[in-house]
Amino acid sequence: MMDGATATFLITTARSGTQWLATALHDAYPDLLRVEHEPVGYRYRPATNLRDRDALERLLDDPVVAAHLRTIDETLREGRSYVELGFPAFALYPLLRDRFTDRLRIVQLARHPVRVAASLVTHRWYAKRGRDDVRDTVAMTPSSSGVLLRGYAGRWSSMTAFERSLFYWYEVHAYGREVGRLCTPNSFAVTRFGVLMDHQAARERLLAFLGLPDREAFHRRSRWTVDRYRHETPEPIDVSLIEAHPPIVALANELGFDLGAVTQEAIDARYREAAADRWKRRLRRAQRRFRRAAP
Repeated sequence: MMDGATATFLITTARSGTQWLATALHDAYPDLLRVEHEPVGYRYRPATNLRDRDALERLLDDPVVAAHLRTIDETLREGRSYVELGFPAFALYPLLRDRFTDRLRIVQLARHPVRVAASLVTHRWYAKRGRDDVRDTVAMTPSSSGVLLRGYAGRWSSMTAFERSLFYWYEVHAYGREVGRLCTPNSFAVTRFGVLMDHQAARERLLAFLGLPDREAFHRRSRWTVDRYRHETPEPIDVSLIEAHPPIVALANELGFDLGAVTQEAIDARYREAAADRWKRRLRRAQRRFRRAAP
């Protein structure tokens, strides 16, 4: 265990198990931790400040972000550790390092790239008529500040939403590997979501890193699914397209993922919307329009 109150943040993508981890830690350690999940929403704006120190410093001008950081400071002064479980914080490392110094802990939480990308397709991150809040704040493109795969600009228009989501996965976890090399010993840890869910030893290692006692309540949570934003899509998702992106494949292998372990059948079963459900959804939509139009 580590002595003293610490502030822990994640380097992770959206759709990587942060809801489950936040619930598990909150329920098992209410006496030892203050746990928050995406406490300021998308206000960290990683798509506009990745590897951009000036942009990160400007975050402190946001009164919501500034007030949140002051609250973390107060939590640490009270002798209580803080854990923030949210993907938008992944680009904050330089700012966090300066503020929390030796109290800072970073966990790189990685989920299988195919599953992350497929899930993001259901959330319309890179759809033609996608979400403005996502596009403007968290969904990097080859023209975003600080990305590595700038060469993707020439092929971006021909890439599917699934491929663009793989690009996002790569940028987040490539940055995580970079931060891991910068962190001091015992202040950085890497874990895979699937391994964390399936293996008690992995959960025990995470608890030890966080300086927490091993409690059965935390392990029991691994049998429960926590996902308030589960969606499906009528759009096809071709998992074989990842093979067209060698840098992404290489990073996935480096992080220990078996790309063949997630099949097309598994993705279709989980993320594709069945035709019958699609027609039911369209019928409900038509009925709502009819009711609104009725005198």
